[in-house]
Amino acid sequence: MLDGKLRMAPTCYHVLHLIPVMVAHEMNFFYDEGLRNEDGKPAYHIGRESMVPFGLEKLGIAQAMKEKAVDIALDVQTRTMFFQRSKGADIYIIAGWRNQHIHVWMAAPDVKSIADLKGKPVGISDFGSNKHWAISLWLRKAGLDPERDVEMVRGIFHPVHIPALRSGKVAACPVATWEADELEAQGFNRLMTLTEQYPNGRPERIIAATGRILEEKPEWVKSFLKGMIRSYWLMRDQPANFDYVHRLERRLRYQSADPEESGVKLSCDDPRRIEAMPFPLDGLPTGFEDLLAEEEATGQLDYDVPDIKDVCALDLVKEAYAELMQRDELMEQYGRVRKVAERLEY
Repeated sequence: MLDGKLRMAPTCYHVLHLIPVMVAHEMNFFYDEGLRNEDGKPAYHIGRESMVPFGLEKLGIAQAMKEKAVDIALDVQTRTMFFQRSKGADIYIIAGWRNQHIHVWMAAPDVKSIADLKGKPVGISDFGSNKHWAISLWLRKAGLDPERDVEMVRGIFHPVHIPALRSGKVAACPVATWEADELEAQGFNRLMTLTEQYPNGRPERIIAATGRILEEKPEWVKSFLKGMIRSYWLMRDQPANFDYVHRLERRLRYQSADPEESGVKLSCDDPRRIEAMPFPLDGLPTGFEDLLAEEEATGQLDYDVPDIKDVCALDLVKEAYAELMQRDELMEQYGRVRKVAERLEY
């Protein structure tokens, strides 16, 4: 907390990680939920630059938060938090995503199983990304070495992913469920769905806060969490908010220094993509037990893993959600997004 403001910043440079927090800012959710000082001015600051280079957060996030005076880190990888807590870092999981959403891994007609990917190119968004991590785990389960037995091809995301699959540039890549149906009819094969693999969800990315801010300003943290939950509701309330979210993403991409992020890549170009974003309506990440068990089974946990209760501080997000649910003026929108959640199972 610097200059009397709650300071938040994204861990990752990907534009998608800025969209929910900017929704909460532009809609005045943070201010209206109490993030203001005695003079009525906003009592928060949103950093727009990523705190650490992509792929290096496991080692650097706690130090980056300290050096940049950041109280809340947006969208940290869960494995980062368990590693950092094992080293005594004073940061905790306070909310997060539930990565059980639209993606299905589809493969070329001659690829019938994960094991059939041996010697073939596999499409991922980026090295070290959630999809790279997930397919690497599944490859290991199938007895393959993801570093040697397949060729990882980065930059495979909407809208270039399906052309890459059809042309043979990649033998497999993740696609949306409605895209999977069409591909399957054309002879492509479903390899895995996140819902099948992770019935309890997979909390790939979370929101982290320092122990200091949790101790000194818990009400501010709760106000932040209320703003984020309301942002999740707005984004998943589609198609009502499509035009706004689509335009917001375009604005943020135009401002990105990264040529890939500022180019044609758009995550929010279809209401179906936005409503299926991995944002739980209550802000709670789920599935830590399954995630840790899977990573342990594949040899990814090379340190003394702390207990989940020693890494998570979820009381405030539970309180934030409960308080929002008491607000009559929010229930019409909640009713709409509740139907989305029931249909998509998260």
